[in-house]
Amino acid sequence: MKKKLDALYKAFESYIKGQPHFDILYSEKYGYVWISFDSGVMEMLDTPERMLERLCYDLINDVVFSPDNLMVHDDFILTEYEKTEVCRRLAEILKVIEGKEKDYYLGKIYGYFIKYQWPEWLDERRK
Repeated sequence: MKKKLDALYKAFESYIKGQPHFDILYSEKYGYVWISFDSGVMEMLDTPERMLERLCYDLINDVVFSPDNLMVHDDFILTEYEKTEVCRRLAEILKVIEGKEKDYYLGKIYGYFIKYQWPEWLDERRK
C-alpha cells in the first residue's frame, strides 16, 4: 500500500508543491495527511484511491475557479470543458505511473466527477 501511495504522491509532487492552499505531509505515525491552510481541515490519505480522490477534487477546483474559465458557477455541475481540462491535466500528471495502475487511476475520475457534482452534504440537506 505504501509503495502505491508513494508513487501517486511522486506523480503529483510538483502539482502539490505549487499549491498555496494545501499541502500533503508524510508522518511515520499516520501516513500521508492532506492539510488545508485556508480551513485548517486535515484528511488522512490512507489508500491510493483516497489520495487520488482528494487530489482530483483539488484539480477540479483549480479548473473550475481558474481565471481562464469563463463559466460562472452557481451550482456544482461541471461543463464539458471543465471535465476535459481536468482529464487532460490528470493524464499529464499520471504519465509517470506505469501500466495498469495508470489506467486504473484514470478510470476513477468519472466517479469523482459524479461525487463532486452531487456531494454527500447536499443529500443530507435534501432529507
